Amino acid sequence: MKILLLGSSGMLGSDCKLVLEKNHEVLTPSSKEVDIIRWDTVIETLDQVSADVVINCAAFTDVDACQADEPWMRKVNVEGPRNLAQGCARFHAKFVHISSDYVFAGKKAMPQPYFEDDPPRPLSVYGKYKVESEVAVRDNSPNYIIVRTGWLYGLTGKNFVKSIISQAVQKRKKLEVVSDQYGSPTWTYRLALQIKKLIENDGRGTYHATSEGFCTPYEWAGAIVEKLDLKVKLEPSSMKNLQRAAPRPVNCVLENRNLKEQGLNIMRAWREDLDLFLEKYGSELIREAKGK
Repeated sequence: MKILLLGSSGMLGSDCKLVLEKNHEVLTPSSKEVDIIRWDTVIETLDQVSADVVINCAAFTDVDACQADEPWMRKVNVEGPRNLAQGCARFHAKFVHISSDYVFAGKKAMPQPYFEDDPPRPLSVYGKYKVESEVAVRDNSPNYIIVRTGWLYGLTGKNFVKSIISQAVQKRKKLEVVSDQYGSPTWTYRLALQIKKLIENDGRGTYHATSEGFCTPYEWAGAIVEKLDLKVKLEPSSMKNLQRAAPRPVNCVLENRNLKEQGLNIMRAWREDLDLFLEKYGSELIREAKGK
């Protein structure tokens, strides 16, 4: 297959490129080469490349900054996906769009997860953008995959794992970490493998794709510190103590029901993947945090 991958320099995009180019022709234009908010550029690109699949990993993901609700933010997160969905429909390509656990309010009592057909009720502007982008995709593309995920970490870009390692390496004696929010830490490489599985099996519709099981950020940090033997003390804290512009869901747990029902689920337990990631890249991340 010929695959057009947008946002290939980001955390998920870079792993999608790594995974998909082993078996497929993957085109990875930069945001300057293909500006998704420009309809004419999108149509011209899709006409020229004749892609079988278009994957959109391009988005503005700073949740707190999105609360400002600047027009350009909505253009990137909503109008861009709409342009791509319409373009894919015109040129008969499958469209794969990445969405978020933040489309939900997170008010379900634990340990109840969110399913694909639960009604979206976003708390933040970022979550609102994601809901609107999903509607734009469903309304404009007859052949789409929407992948909802969350709590991502990987080798590229900023993420929770890197932050904990960095703060520990800076010899901070104590780290306060949220202990009253729940989600499923998800390795972007595993998610890329899952996206590959969906594409190759002609998946269609909306899917949840996160690691199996769940934890709090405090438990997640504890697993990182334990695995890498980092010398830092962790203390539990409440979400209420964080001065953040955007409200967060308390329950971010997604159930991969559609993947399981279709026999396509390859997501693993969160701790299993985290251990594998840290065994592979832990030393490199520590050196990076030390600036070496």
